This record gives sequence, structure tokens and C-alpha cells, in this order.
Amino acid sequence: MPEHTPAPTPSRAIYGFCLFLLFKTLFILYVLWAFIPTSILDGFGLTYLPDKYFALFIPILVLVGLTFFAFLIYPSLSLAMMPDVASVCTITDRFTIVRCQYQYPDRQRCNQKIDAVYRDSWAAKPFCSKHSIRVTTASDLRSSVRISNYCDCPEEERCLLRKDPGHLAKLRAKQMVPAVADLNMGEVSRVLYRKRRR
Repeated sequence: MPEHTPAPTPSRAIYGFCLFLLFKTLFILYVLWAFIPTSILDGFGLTYLPDKYFALFIPILVLVGLTFFAFLIYPSLSLAMMPDVASVCTITDRFTIVRCQYQYPDRQRCNQKIDAVYRDSWAAKPFCSKHSIRVTTASDLRSSVRISNYCDCPEEERCLLRKDPGHLAKLRAKQMVPAVADLNMGEVSRVLYRKRRR
């Protein structure tokens, strides 16, 4: 089974040496073509070589392209991939608690804790694993079990909601405490720094 490692291996050493020789040979041929007069090259029968104008044009074109890439394209790609300054993901870590934003037809939110919020990208996933898959019909929505929406128990055997089916009705009758979640930085900034009207 091949190992994916950056460490030098015998095959990489051979490829590297061949590339080194290839580029060294191409550079020597380029310098010879650039400095040997055209009359001597024509005497050897090399009449198909490009004009000497390209001896300066090609390196300048490569350097301009490299400069354009290094100072415009690469930084633009980096900036395009970065999240907004006001985004929550710029100040969060792996211990951040983010709740599911899914809303049921009766206007109740799912509020289940989302696991691995930033696994794929910088943007936080808005839905839990249950609601990230699209629900096809309304009957599927009604038949979905909502007990897990109120429970973050790490051990299912100790969960009261799973032991006593009537416990869920008691919980719904109580005034619920809002689920713990991180605040939106935009809302915090608006509350703290908005201009007070006189």
C-alpha cells in the first residue's frame, strides 16, 4: 500500500534528478540559442529556430505572468476564501456550541446541537445531521422523532425523555430556557456600538 508522505523516496529521487537534468539542459540550450549568432546556427542547418527577439520576450512574458499571479491572482484567491470579518467563524473554535436553525411547521425550532460545525469549511453548518438532508414529504416531517431536539444527553440509557414518554409533555408545558449558543457578532456590535439618538 503506497504511503502518502512528503518524505523523500527512491522514486521521487529519480524523478527529481531527471527533472533537474531536463531543466538544466533546457536552460543551457536556451542560453546557447540566445547568444550564438544566427549565421552560425544557419550553418549547422538550424534554420527553423525562432527569431532572437523571443530570447528576451519569453523571459519577460514569464516574469510578468509570475508577477501578475503573485501580486494579484493568489492574494485575490486567498481573500475570496476568507470569511467575513463580522462572521462568527472568525472567533470560534472547536468547542463552539451552534444550534440547528430548522423550524418546524408549528414554529418551534429544532435547537439540537450541531456536531462538527466547521468540518468542511469556514462557514458554520446551519442544520443538524437530521435536517441537513431534505425532508421529502409532510408526512415524513410529522413522523420524525422530535425527542432528540430537547436532549443533548451523551448517554442514551440515562435520558429521561427516552425512558418516560410522558416526560416530553411535561417539558413542553414548562417555560423553556433558551438553548446555549454563541451570539451573532453583528447583533452584538449593533447593540454595543449603535449611535444613541438624542
